Amino acid sequence: MADSLSSAVRSVVASKLFVVLAGFLFTPALVRLLGPTEYGRYALVLSIFGIVNIVVIGGTSDAVRKYISERSDPAWQAAVYGYVFRPALGLGLAVGATFWLAAWSGLAARAFGDPFTSLFYLLGVYAVASQLAYHNLRTLMGLERESRSEPLKVLEKTLFVTVALGLVYAGFGVEGVLLGHILASLAAFVLALVFIAQSLPLRSLFSPPSVDLPKRGIVGYLGSTILFFLFLNSLYHVDVILLQYWWTDETVGYYKGALSIAEFLWLAPTAVQLVLLQRISNLWASDDLEAIQQQARRATRYVFLFTTLLAVGVAALAADFVPLYLGTAFEPSVTPLLLLLPGVLGFAVARPTLAINQGRRSLRPLLAATGACSLVNLALNLVLIPPYGMVGAAVATSIGYGSLVAFQSLAARYLGYRPLEGLRWRRILLSSVATAAVIVPVAAVLPALLALVVVPPLGAAVYATLVIVTGALTGEELADLMDGSGVVPVRLERRLLVVVDRLPKVNE
Repeated sequence: MADSLSSAVRSVVASKLFVVLAGFLFTPALVRLLGPTEYGRYALVLSIFGIVNIVVIGGTSDAVRKYISERSDPAWQAAVYGYVFRPALGLGLAVGATFWLAAWSGLAARAFGDPFTSLFYLLGVYAVASQLAYHNLRTLMGLERESRSEPLKVLEKTLFVTVALGLVYAGFGVEGVLLGHILASLAAFVLALVFIAQSLPLRSLFSPPSVDLPKRGIVGYLGSTILFFLFLNSLYHVDVILLQYWWTDETVGYYKGALSIAEFLWLAPTAVQLVLLQRISNLWASDDLEAIQQQARRATRYVFLFTTLLAVGVAALAADFVPLYLGTAFEPSVTPLLLLLPGVLGFAVARPTLAINQGRRSLRPLLAATGACSLVNLALNLVLIPPYGMVGAAVATSIGYGSLVAFQSLAARYLGYRPLEGLRWRRILLSSVATAAVIVPVAAVLPALLALVVVPPLGAAVYATLVIVTGALTGEELADLMDGSGVVPVRLERRLLVVVDRLPKVNE
């Protein structure tokens, strides 16, 4: 049975939150066990792997969850699962063979040092294992079974952290960490296979498709998705690369610290983006623009509502939180963090539209919009980084991120729907400005630790009240959001709705 949109979002948010927290605790433990030299090697091989593999994984995994969700017919879904599995495995083996060849030929040792020979052999195995795991996990998402895929991601992360730390403690060094990655990915692949077998026959992995598939369309979509991920990932890396080229490592460190905090705001928007693709593809297949419009309007407004609250909170607490989280040496990160927040908010608002535009079989409008945004981002970073350093990078990237809203909305209008219609942005901005007027002075007068305890619940309460009073969120919409969520007890939910009904309303 497919999961509902709200339960799917909760599952994805919960798993992503766990992965983030696990990484937050894992990194300092790993650094202390490995030491700076070994940790530097691990960071390098992981960066190399990430640059290569994000494109390969993104292309095939999004293709399977897009096409498998177009129809509820099990024969169609099984055929898509098996057909996309073959290029997914082929690409994984090709990447793995490239790493093995670099190790066998001595290229890895000549480029990075002798210890990297064994690491590249392990990267080759990891490339295949991670591709298999991603294919099955995204297949579960395509089947709208996030209640199965997301706990498996939690299990995968838990297994990786446990095995990796155990092997490093036993003296296996970076090789032990990579073995942890491999074992966790293989476990996720096998366990996901068990859940998939409950819905689809596994013989489809090796047998010819039993239904007529749009094979050229699937291959074209796969290639277009790879190009889309190249454009999208350039937004994440261009600023850091150019800053590294023109400025010092210290400056890059401050800027990356600011980025790491700003990107926490994408937790919920990314979850919405992940679950929308497989729930929109069938609507594009049936050309149901009215339903697409409803989904786009609802998802975009809720993302804007929630992320605006987080952005206001981060801005108010930046001066207190940055030194506590990153260390007192990172106080210069506060300025670029504040400059990044408007763009990060814009990128968050664009994420539902990204998923909806990606749900079509033809990705030309999506590619044109994302490519234009990447060019704007590149040009601004080239102009502003040399004279202004990390401040220039933050301004350029913020504008680049924000332009994604405009470009993707233009693409959406071309496709026949308007994601920003009914956004109620004036009411949301009024609520956020009024909230900031309350919490910024409170954060300024309280000691840092006390401010971090008091300001978040205070800001949430003020903002929640204001969005109801201004009409940015109606009582009916709030009831719909809470209905069956399992987050708020039923008795408390009823009391909250009574309070909401009694609040004065404006502009209604």
